[in-house]
Amino acid sequence: MRVNVEADSLNAAVLAPDVEPGSETWSLFLRDVVTDMTQKAGQKCTAIRRVLVPTSRLEDVRTELKDRLGAVKVGNPADEGVGMGPLATASQLADARKGVQRLRTETTIVFGSEQPPALVSGDAAKGYFFGPLLLEAKDAATAQVVHEHEVFGPVSTILPYDGTPEAAAALVRRGEGSLVASVFSDDREFLRRVIVDIGPWHGRLYLGSANMASQSPGPGTVLPGTVHGGPGRAGGGEELGALRGLALYQQRVALEGDRAQIDKMFPATSPPAAM
Repeated sequence: MRVNVEADSLNAAVLAPDVEPGSETWSLFLRDVVTDMTQKAGQKCTAIRRVLVPTSRLEDVRTELKDRLGAVKVGNPADEGVGMGPLATASQLADARKGVQRLRTETTIVFGSEQPPALVSGDAAKGYFFGPLLLEAKDAATAQVVHEHEVFGPVSTILPYDGTPEAAAALVRRGEGSLVASVFSDDREFLRRVIVDIGPWHGRLYLGSANMASQSPGPGTVLPGTVHGGPGRAGGGEELGALRGLALYQQRVALEGDRAQIDKMFPATSPPAAM
């Protein structure tokens, strides 16, 4: 039996030091982090779980993310103005709370609370509500849990780094394989160096920049022509990816023989004999 597995994916978003506060790329980064934390209450396999921020931008990122997350209204998602609903099940809520306890051994709280959130609508007794929670690693380089355990909910962790592509790539690789990683930068050399270092650990890389900000669907959106899968902890599975994504479900065979005979049996106008 052929098996397509998707496991934990501690997807990372890297902010490069060239990105200035107030710039288009800066706004894109903040928007994508908040969207991935709160869309579907963070219950997405492609959601950003680790947010890498240069120490030179740390205070600005903390302030702006707190402001944006503070504007998210939690309640019945069917109601106007509600930005985030509950988790899917009671067991998922219990798992999220337990997972946060593990993360808290290595982090401090930047925004949010482990207590039930204040609701603008809905019934707290009937929904499995968990508010947006932004954490920050005390020491990103020596932390273990934040690179190993995924909380499947509206929870992300800031990982401060020194601003070099080598340090960013080293932290991203600690996740041991993900579906997607995001790099926000308008510095082509920074992007090139990070891509080369983290490419083998990911099924997809999202490159956020000023040139694509206005048309970006965000890293959490998987387009039909892209690979939705990843190596290592992400399970090694592969979906979508156009024709590439169908290969898992096809039997393939190689023909070894006279070229003229093979060409006559399977002319170029026919579907490929092997994929």
